[in-house]
Amino acid sequence: MSTDTKKKSALAGLIAATVAIAATLGIYITVSSTSTVGNVSPTIIFSPVVNAQVNQTILINATVTDSDGIASIIWEQILGPKSNWTNVGDDLYFIPPVNGTYVFTLEAQDKKNEITTTSIPVKVGGNGTTPTPTPPPTPQPPHCNDNQVYNATTNKCDPKPTPTPPPTPTPTPTPSNQTVKVALTGDVESSTAGTAVFNSIKKENADHVIVLGDLGYQSSLSWFKSTYGTLGNKLNCVVGNHEAANEDGSAALEKETKQYCTDAYYFKTNHALFMAFNTNGDLTGQATAATKLLTDTNFMNGISSVHVMSHKPCFTPPNSHHTLEIKAFCDTIKSKIPSNVKQYYDQAHNHVMSATNDGIYKQIGAGGKSHYTCPTAAWAGWCDNAHYGYLLYTIKPDGSTTSSFKDYNGKELHQ
Repeated sequence: MSTDTKKKSALAGLIAATVAIAATLGIYITVSSTSTVGNVSPTIIFSPVVNAQVNQTILINATVTDSDGIASIIWEQILGPKSNWTNVGDDLYFIPPVNGTYVFTLEAQDKKNEITTTSIPVKVGGNGTTPTPTPPPTPQPPHCNDNQVYNATTNKCDPKPTPTPPPTPTPTPTPSNQTVKVALTGDVESSTAGTAVFNSIKKENADHVIVLGDLGYQSSLSWFKSTYGTLGNKLNCVVGNHEAANEDGSAALEKETKQYCTDAYYFKTNHALFMAFNTNGDLTGQATAATKLLTDTNFMNGISSVHVMSHKPCFTPPNSHHTLEIKAFCDTIKSKIPSNVKQYYDQAHNHVMSATNDGIYKQIGAGGKSHYTCPTAAWAGWCDNAHYGYLLYTIKPDGSTTSSFKDYNGKELHQ
């Protein structure tokens, strides 16, 4: 599964090519791609889905690759009975309520704004009582001349596209044998302090930079694009309430945000699993997908710690500006993490840097926005509302982990 999930835009001079490929097991794939001359659109490959049954969770496993890196992943159901579905990065999970053919599309965009859209139908049958609908007859293709190519989607002849070189395959990632650094911050802002936080994070040269929502408190992300957006494949982020159309943001701002942030994703590194969630999104669907992963013994093999990352927190100390808003979701995730695996909750929303005494719950909403009041109860642990800053995890190849809170000059405040 790709961890490079971001951006999307339109360019003039794009060349469209659509290919229909018949596959075994009753599955076909339709690919629509746009690419500029001299560049290559992302490659999308689906694993076959077999023996799909009603009321069972179905996994559509997608592998998305591009030599320029993947900017964004967008799933959509376009045909078939309405189903309960969610995506975790490249992969999609859905529960079919009745027999039938369900068609989903995946749109992938690389970091040079090239887009590929791929459709995959999944035939669900077997023990259900609803008969599988008979597909309509296949239209007869027209005769195309030497300068045209048959378009299976429109059943028409299109001008033949300019040939492009084959894509460079992306190597399968291997477990890291190097120490890995992960930097986290949240509630960022285009103030002097906010820019200083970004500059210090950039100097860390971390392997992953996570922005935990509220990406700029503006009507557009122009400042965010010119700072954190320049980190390329290192950047991951989650949607905050100030971007979400269902709370303090707008539909336009949320759409722009999802050029950088997806609803949910994960990555593994040095025996640690980092899982990010959109706490203004479909929490039920995200919890279902996370449960499937956390209870999969093969997937969890070798994992010694899990980091749950989101904007809204799973713990709020006394006197917090924001109270606990996602208790049911957090309780579900907590209950699914194996008992022998360490749990960490890295979140923002309250504009302070804080950590409980046991180090399990950390808040890092101190990326540049004005701060709130720290709690006064001693049991709540360490808290700092006087500095802007970030949290840095250092994870060794054996999985041993240390953490450090730093201010915008990179000075350590707390371990």
